[in-house]
Parts: sequence; C-alpha cells; structure tokens
Amino acid sequence: MYLENHQIRVRKLKVANSRLTEGSYHHFRVIKTIELTERESYFVLRDPLGFKVLMPAWYYTRYGIKKEDDIRCRVDKINCNGRMFLEPVHPHYKEGEIYDFDVVDHGQQENVTGTTENYIVVRDVLDNEWKVRVQSNRLKANSRVRCLLQRIKKGRLWLNVLDDEPDGYALEQGVSYFFTIIDEKINHEDKIRYFIVEDTSGKRHVINKKYYPHYRLRLGQQVRCRVDGITPDGFYFLEPENPWYKQGKHYNFRILELNELHYSDGTIEHVLVVEDPYGEDIKTFIDSTQAEWLKKRKTVNCLVRRIYKSRLELELI
Repeated sequence: MYLENHQIRVRKLKVANSRLTEGSYHHFRVIKTIELTERESYFVLRDPLGFKVLMPAWYYTRYGIKKEDDIRCRVDKINCNGRMFLEPVHPHYKEGEIYDFDVVDHGQQENVTGTTENYIVVRDVLDNEWKVRVQSNRLKANSRVRCLLQRIKKGRLWLNVLDDEPDGYALEQGVSYFFTIIDEKINHEDKIRYFIVEDTSGKRHVINKKYYPHYRLRLGQQVRCRVDGITPDGFYFLEPENPWYKQGKHYNFRILELNELHYSDGTIEHVLVVEDPYGEDIKTFIDSTQAEWLKKRKTVNCLVRRIYKSRLELELI
C-alpha cells in the first residue's frame, strides 16, 4: 500500500515474525519440519510471543532437534525488511571457549591464491569434520589439538588452533593497505569467484568479487583495502575503498521512500530508503520521530558509519 505525503512515499510492509532484538537469546518451540526439496528443509518455530518463524534445518541435522523441543536461539541478524535469522545454541559448544579436538587428517594444499598452505582436519563430538588452516606442519593425524572456538554460524565451527606457530606476518585490523589485482579465480571448495590480490610484500589474499561489481575492479589495478576481520577460511577480509564514499564523512542522499514494517506482534519499525546512484538502494532503521520529520524532506544528510561488502551503513545527522 502506498500513501503520498509531501512527495515522499510511505510503504507499509507486513513482517511475519515478531520484533526481537538482534543479538538477544530466546526460547523457541519446534512445531514441525517442512521439506521443500530433498536438500531444503525448514523448522517451523513458535517465537516467545506465539508467532511462527522459519529456520533452515539442513545446517543442524546433527543437533538432534525434533518436534515439540524448546530450543534456545540467538537472533543472529535482522535485515531492513524485518526478516529474522536465527542461530540455535550448539548442544555441546560455546563461542569464545577452548576445546580439545581429535586430528583425523593433515596435509598441504594449494589454496585459491596459488599458495601452498598447511591444514588439519578435526572431528567434533557430533562427528562433524572441519578443515582448519595452520601455519605449522607439526600436527599429525591421531593426535589432539586445542582450539579456540571463535564463532558458530549455520552450525559451522570457526576454529583457531592455539599455540600455532605464526609466520611473523600480520596485517592490522582496521588499517588500509595497497594491493594489486593479479588474477581472478573460482575457489573449488566454495564455488565463489575471487579476485587474487598481492600486497607490497608479495603475500597473496582474496576479495570476493560478487560484492563489488559496480567498483569496476580489473586485473593489474592497484586497490586500497581496509582489513576488516578474518574469513571462515582463514583469509583476511579485505574491504576495497569505495570510489565514491568514505567512512566517517557526511553526504547528502536523495530520499526514495519510507518503509513501515508492521510486525506480527503489532509493533512498527521505520526504515529510511535513500538512493545510491552506484549500487542498490540503501536502507537504514530510524525512529518514529525521524520518520515524521523526513516525510517533509527530499534529501537527508547522513554520516557513513561503515562500509562493508560495498554496502553503506548510515547514521542520520
């Protein structure tokens, strides 16, 4: 439904789930499992307020989740359309803790950058096996290794081996460096297309190509990137410098519309949609007072708080 108000369109959208807080934990009741295809199934859950929400089941086949169970989940993310993504608490492991794992395999492989690396394969208590990149080649099969569990996402354990021998090379989190694009490849493990980039010391890294089509990155180009964490595969996550916007700077944006998200529990959340001439529209959560004020405006001044995977995270001024 669209309403005209001072030239700014207000769009009302129904959201099937309740309005919960990102990062919070809640108990959900498993109502049933539905199968869309052989490989795609979902748990139908009832949230704390009695409304239904779907959660992919194929990531958690070994969690032992069944009908009528009460499971504790983290609200992992809520996007600007109100869709909620849940991560059930692992039955045996907790993020930030240290655990011992059996090493069931080890070896060397050439990764997507063309660099030879060491790896081990560890087995968890649910009989899942996880490949972990390591610096040292001293770890062998039929041994035990102590790991820090950094994160659990979609049932996958993100592990760091403790006391792994560092190679003395490190890029600093939050710092930008210059890299040269030397190749473009599809990684056979995750089927994702990457730019292969080289830093000034000759070390190779990756940039996920799909997030930056409008940047027009090309072979031979020198690009400045900010180090923004570590990927699940152990690479640095590199955020190429946006050609048009900089973090910490203010810009005027043209307002396209305002969205009202109407949740199942009766609450309403407001989303500002502004134009990004070089990519997808930018959406930002705002409060009701800001929404009323913006109905009378065609443009708005915003601070670019962060740029991640080419997407702008804005704050109204």
